[in-house]
Amino acid sequence: MQGQYYKLPLDLSRILQKKDMPVCNLEESVSQHIHLLITTVLGENKDDPQYGCQLWDSDFDIKASNNEVKEQVENAVRTAIVRYEKRLAQIKVMAVVSQEELGMTNGRKVKKKIKVNVTGTLAKNNNPFHYSSYFYVSPLSFD
Repeated sequence: MQGQYYKLPLDLSRILQKKDMPVCNLEESVSQHIHLLITTVLGENKDDPQYGCQLWDSDFDIKASNNEVKEQVENAVRTAIVRYEKRLAQIKVMAVVSQEELGMTNGRKVKKKIKVNVTGTLAKNNNPFHYSSYFYVSPLSFD
């Protein structure tokens, strides 16, 4: 339906139960889509092998400097958003890469933390848009 946005993840069992699907506003829908783009590896979507974010191809070499990782993340996220999120204009992507020590069940680990901020304008109404998230790499994990 035009102008109606569904919350992710979709619970398709609700359709079989003839229940309404949970909806969200435009800003939340764009945020959900950006999150999906960032966390999807190229080739994972069989209908469109280019859907996703190229940053996972680099495999986050532990020898790469934080500045190199920052540039790779910013370029990959910007490219994916420009290609697949047409509801967003004037896109700016900023990444911050840091080292963080995490307490794990089997001791402590130092991982790269990548914080991604996306700003822009919603094309439909020219309202400002902001998305912020972070993840850890080697291997990927969220808080």
